[in-house]
Amino acid sequence: MTAPRQPAGLDKAGAALWQRLIGAYDLDQWELTVVEAACRQADDVRKLEALLAAGGLVIAGSAGQPRLAQAVTEVRQGRLALVRLLDTLRLPADDEETGRQGRNGRQVRAQRAAQSRWSGRHGAA
Repeated sequence: MTAPRQPAGLDKAGAALWQRLIGAYDLDQWELTVVEAACRQADDVRKLEALLAAGGLVIAGSAGQPRLAQAVTEVRQGRLALVRLLDTLRLPADDEETGRQGRNGRQVRAQRAAQSRWSGRHGAA
């Protein structure tokens, strides 16, 4: 299977994320849509970080008082959005066995929790 084409308009951060994910996983169309959104979000976060680096974290408020730049909130929200997008893919962590867990990550976590509780009960007996 040939690798999907990188979406047009990605900047450096988004393109790097695209290459890492596409190179490591065989993704279906739904997952590719999520990856593209994550890549665009990564680009947005990088632009906000550059804005903060240039302008600083603190700006003058309406009365001249120091206040936190709005970009601080935006970059924090952008990072959370990026994490959420990537989390929906349910890709295995580096220390997990290879292969996808499937889209129902809650079920996988619930099964692991139940197995942990069950083995704990028998271990104490």
